[in-house]
Amino acid sequence: MTKKLRVHILYEHSADLRPHGCSYIRLLLPLSHPTISDRVIVSYGTASAKADVTIVERTWSSGISTAMAEALVKQLRRDKTTLIYSIDDNLLDLRPHGFNRSPFSTEQLMTMRCFAREAAGIIVTTSPLQDRFSGLNDNVVVVPNALDERLWESKPPLANTAGVSNTRKVIGYMGTHTHDSDLMMVLQPLRDILRKHADKVELQLVGGFADPAVLEAFAGLPVKLLDVGDNVEYPAFARWMIQNVKWDLAIAPLEEDTFTRCKSDIKFLDYSILGIPGMYSRGPVYGKTIRHLETGYLADNNPQSWAEALDLLLRDDSLRQSLAKQAWEYTTSTRTLQQRALDWQQAIFSLAGRQELLPITSDTLSLANN
Repeated sequence: MTKKLRVHILYEHSADLRPHGCSYIRLLLPLSHPTISDRVIVSYGTASAKADVTIVERTWSSGISTAMAEALVKQLRRDKTTLIYSIDDNLLDLRPHGFNRSPFSTEQLMTMRCFAREAAGIIVTTSPLQDRFSGLNDNVVVVPNALDERLWESKPPLANTAGVSNTRKVIGYMGTHTHDSDLMMVLQPLRDILRKHADKVELQLVGGFADPAVLEAFAGLPVKLLDVGDNVEYPAFARWMIQNVKWDLAIAPLEEDTFTRCKSDIKFLDYSILGIPGMYSRGPVYGKTIRHLETGYLADNNPQSWAEALDLLLRDDSLRQSLAKQAWEYTTSTRTLQQRALDWQQAIFSLAGRQELLPITSDTLSLANN
């Protein structure tokens, strides 16, 4: 019997020591999935532990320093432990000022580069992100995002959406502090449709915003910020989403720049597994996954295109139902850990020099090109 590979995860965390959402999506859930439990033994925490492989995620600790990073690298080399670095965003190219400004210090950015250079290899989410980090490391492997079906308990979309039976249709948006400029990009068409149909349309927002101007821009309009309360840790957040998000249409605008071009299609997966039809920015991030007018609506990044799409999708109940159904079918059949956890095993075994590799499927190659 082949000896199991011991993998220890140093996940990214803040002062509360809890794993971030990306830690669950990218490491903790994939590597603890039952489909690979016979080949991998996983441990995780905020401090190093004995293992065959140690995976360091993003900045690791909010209090990280280059001295800490260098000390960890030396310790792992002494212990003959393979270091793998994992990153899911082009954090090196966030803007220093304005919207999407970088929340990372110079010291944190230096440690990211240190881990990327010193690792045996890097695991990323997309091919553009692979290209971005290839200058720091020769071994950069793409493992696309997938959702854990055990958390979402996904059911097929209902035959009718909420807006068919209710007088007010709900547009939803989920974002983080690095997406302020994306929402502001479609501010005008959103404001116009909310003002025109104030008694029939509502915008609901989930997430945090770095600049208060984002919310101030919707003053006086039917906009609600949904409070997740204590459900901030990813498993609890997934349950909260299932129970509280009842949207007729979800949007994912995305500006195109050096940072966003490396992003993944995770919002499409989040919306789709909930059975919510989505409207997305046309471009490299969503354009390679979504089939326009089949699994989602792709809109050009200009106010007129978004205004026309919002008007169409809010009026056409049948189209929204069709988009929701086909997006849910794609996500649940192709982009859950039931089908994709083995990709993680293969990537780690490859970077650790193990030979017991599974064949790369055509599905894996297709996703990696997104």
